[in-house]
Amino acid sequence: MTVTVAADVPLDRLQAKLAEADQWLPVDCARPTQTVGELVERYPSGPLRLGYGAWRDLLLGCQFTNGNGELITVGGRVMKNVAGYDLTKFMVGQCGTFGKLVTITARTYRRPEFSLVAEFEPRPAIISAQLPTPCRPQWAMMDRSSLQCGYLGDEPTIAYIQSRLGEWKPTKVEPPAAIARENPFVLIFEEAVEGTVFRAFLPPARILEFVESSGAKSWRADPAFGLVVGYPADESDRPAIRAAARAVGGSVTFFDRDGSPAEIDCGAGVSALLARIKHACDPQGKLRPLPRFMEWGKNQ
Repeated sequence: MTVTVAADVPLDRLQAKLAEADQWLPVDCARPTQTVGELVERYPSGPLRLGYGAWRDLLLGCQFTNGNGELITVGGRVMKNVAGYDLTKFMVGQCGTFGKLVTITARTYRRPEFSLVAEFEPRPAIISAQLPTPCRPQWAMMDRSSLQCGYLGDEPTIAYIQSRLGEWKPTKVEPPAAIARENPFVLIFEEAVEGTVFRAFLPPARILEFVESSGAKSWRADPAFGLVVGYPADESDRPAIRAAARAVGGSVTFFDRDGSPAEIDCGAGVSALLARIKHACDPQGKLRPLPRFMEWGKNQ
């Protein structure tokens, strides 16, 4: 139930190899041809973490080169493998700031056999109602028009869930679809687009309030965890989006065209901690520089 792979292996190639053993790495992506190293370093975890966890849960160990060119090995192939600082977690979403990934070791799951998708009104409360029931979805996505919930499993499980979905009054239920071994299930949450992209992290119940006040032109949300991905037109949109995130108790990160963070909205304590980690891993300053931090809330 684990796999060790070179960081430059494309995700679709890895999924095809895992399928030979009825295994699957449950991660979201913008393009199936992205390498697993890119996915870990840029942390595009999306709705599949509702059923399987995000990269911080899936990544068990890795090897990376630091700013001095040294090969560092952290973690292992078991769930409990840390005594002290868990350096593996620092590799998730760091975009080459702390090191360059060489290999990763990740937890895998049994490959799902069937998929079922149901649409509901765009209300995050529907997710909360389903979570403690046998109809708990493995993923959920929401936009202005609808809330989509996805269910993965074997044929009897999917048939049971389909018989129970009427309790939540879905507006549409697609027929169950078999997932072919040679065509692994891929969920694309964050689309590959040109221009600035933002990811806002918010209380799930306040997603709709945020998108209305931010003026985001195009967005998609993970209603279970309060993640909103959006595509503003230009830099002039940032102040309104930043203010809307703060107003609901959230934060926002803006990304450049190459997928690297350009601006992170966080407190002074967080930025100071990241700067210390950066200096420890890259004392000569040879790796990618830290993104610009919005140091608000220093007195909180």
